[in-house]
Amino acid sequence: MDVNPNEDAASHVAALRPKLHRYCARMVGSFIEGEDVVQEVMVKALAALESGRSVDRLESWIFGIAHNAAIDHLRSAR
Repeated sequence: MDVNPNEDAASHVAALRPKLHRYCARMVGSFIEGEDVVQEVMVKALAALESGRSVDRLESWIFGIAHNAAIDHLRSAR
């Protein structure tokens, strides 16, 4: 899915939120901590999209951000 910066980026990202939360919760091992990671991912993704970044594959891009955020979360928990 191509995302044009002029489109409503929030609606594209919001549509992926339930799937993203399941992924993050599994990665960090907690439903609640998964929500924290999702919120971080949403902020990063929306900030990048609103700054004019063009994304060819939105879902893959966001899940890449989520993966890195979950790994960072696990590292910081040690």
